[in-house]
Amino acid sequence: MAKLFSVLSWNVEHFKGEVEKRVEDVTTQIKNLNPDVFALYEVEGKEVFGALTSKMPDYSFHITEGPQTQEILVAAKNIFTSFFTQKLEFKSGNQYLRPGALLTITATNENYSFLFLHTKSGNDPLGLGLRDDMFKRACSFRTVLDKNASTKWSSKYLFLGDLNTMGMDYPYGKSINAKTEIKKLAEKEALKVKMRILKKDEPAS
Repeated sequence: MAKLFSVLSWNVEHFKGEVEKRVEDVTTQIKNLNPDVFALYEVEGKEVFGALTSKMPDYSFHITEGPQTQEILVAAKNIFTSFFTQKLEFKSGNQYLRPGALLTITATNENYSFLFLHTKSGNDPLGLGLRDDMFKRACSFRTVLDKNASTKWSSKYLFLGDLNTMGMDYPYGKSINAKTEIKKLAEKEALKVKMRILKKDEPAS
């Protein structure tokens, strides 16, 4: 099957400070990989957005906004028709979590929806619980998209991001490792809406 498009998902970590130097490094890496769609996590400061848009004119850029300090920046090549929406329901009721960044592009006359999330970190019960709720919302969002599709399970939907799957440390033998957390996402939430986990080129989250 011919490749329709390529996607880059990258947590740059506290993308601020020495903006010119960091933007130069990040744009060099992105240009080397040449993705059709990409998302950057932990963008802090409007200077980054302005610098990226000026250095990469072949892309259309969008960014989330709100009381959170870290934003998600997404971009798609101008050869694609794209539409961006910020989705607050993926904050799971916590105003300081990042919203979802929903980007839809049109390729070969079909719409492909990408939900980019930066879920709650932490290996305590609160962190695991918030991630689990965000995962459930992200998977069930496919049913929302399917309502506008011509036939059931026909929406083209990818959910990706920095998912922070790190399990949970808990005393008395109740700990959950990262593999178990991912297995639950794959075998329960994703399977429920006929989704599957794809392989990544790089192992790190």
